[in-house]
Amino acid sequence: MKKILLALFGGSLLVMASCNSSYKEKAMEDSLKIAELTTNYEEATTFNDSLMLLMADIYNGLDSINMQEGLLYNTSNGESDRRAEVRNNLHAIKQRLAKNHQLLEQMEKKMKDSGNQNAVLTKTIEQMKVRLDDQDNHIAMLENKLAQANDSIANLNDQLAEKEEQVQIQTEAKDAAFNALNEADQQLNTVYYAMGTNKELKQNDLLEKKFLGETKVLKGDVNLDYFTKADKRTLTSIPTGAKKIKIWTNMPAGSYQEVKNADNTITLKITNPDEFWKYSPYLIVQLD
Repeated sequence: MKKILLALFGGSLLVMASCNSSYKEKAMEDSLKIAELTTNYEEATTFNDSLMLLMADIYNGLDSINMQEGLLYNTSNGESDRRAEVRNNLHAIKQRLAKNHQLLEQMEKKMKDSGNQNAVLTKTIEQMKVRLDDQDNHIAMLENKLAQANDSIANLNDQLAEKEEQVQIQTEAKDAAFNALNEADQQLNTVYYAMGTNKELKQNDLLEKKFLGETKVLKGDVNLDYFTKADKRTLTSIPTGAKKIKIWTNMPAGSYQEVKNADNTITLKITNPDEFWKYSPYLIVQLD
């Protein structure tokens, strides 16, 4: 009986030892699986974090593009500076778009290389591609409009230059016509008067009297150096400094007066200039 009990007890010990070994193996296996899952989780977390960073960069780029595009219509400088600023902003937008395309390609490659096809991220990437393509097309359209605007401005500048040239030609012609008219008007209203003794007038060929002949007035070439030049519109009186005068040229009576001054000298006062100078622009006064 005692041998039987010992045998049973020994068998129980063997079974318990066997169960304990199996439990340890199971625990070890579970520990390995937990470690593997932990590693996979950490890798997935790192991968997702990197994807999220790329996505954040792309969204920041989109915000930057929107802000820069807004600047296209809010420039504050002059017209030529404004066009240059628009070109610079478009260039900056294109650079940002190119960077966004690169980031999107990196994001897509990371997903493919990881073998982790996330449906949400895949859809997000496709939506971003469409959005970036739309912005590429939009920027191309803006560049085309800017080019057309530059062509239009160039045409307008050419037309303006042509107009300015025409205006300059017309102005020069107008000035020439005005100067010619003014010169003609000056000539029309220019008069000359000469005063001197009978001897002085003869010496300057203003009077000529032959023996027993009639005295001739201004019969030869006129020596204008001896005359005083004046404008008949402003010439109203001529002080002679003489107490007696004789007018040799044909000046109509009633168009002038001989006014005696306090010192008994005479001032010739022209009362009707148009009538006074009607027959001749020359006045010859003999002083006695």
